[in-house]
Amino acid sequence: MRRKLPALIFLFATPAFAGPVTVPSDTIIAARQTAFLLSGSVFGAIKATVTSGGDVKGQADNAAALVEWAGLITTLFPPGTDKGHDTKALPKVWTDMPGFQKAAQNYADAAKTLLDAAKADDKKAFAAAFKQTGKACGACHKAYRAKED
Repeated sequence: MRRKLPALIFLFATPAFAGPVTVPSDTIIAARQTAFLLSGSVFGAIKATVTSGGDVKGQADNAAALVEWAGLITTLFPPGTDKGHDTKALPKVWTDMPGFQKAAQNYADAAKTLLDAAKADDKKAFAAAFKQTGKACGACHKAYRAKED
């Protein structure tokens, strides 16, 4: 006799998950702040490799993570997350979403160049791409993030 329990569980459990998921704005803000911290750690690891002249091919996963992150940044700034949880995001993020999206795309493009250089194991290109990725990241911070106290 075959067991049908997993199918029955799915049928009964599905209605509980059928509605839209609502995430509190403070949770979204905390998630994006954490992701920015993780991104900073990745940048630190890449910088150490560039500074030491180390194995750039070994940084491909870190560069890929930056590419993925750059593609997700704007999704973590939905309407209603402009206030709360000690956000440093400036109102300009929401009033100039096309500019913010363009800045994130510039970052993604620079990170993709970084990834390509890592995969090619090209130290010179990797160092140059790291510099450009840092500039793209910094440009977004200058335009869309409140300055630290």
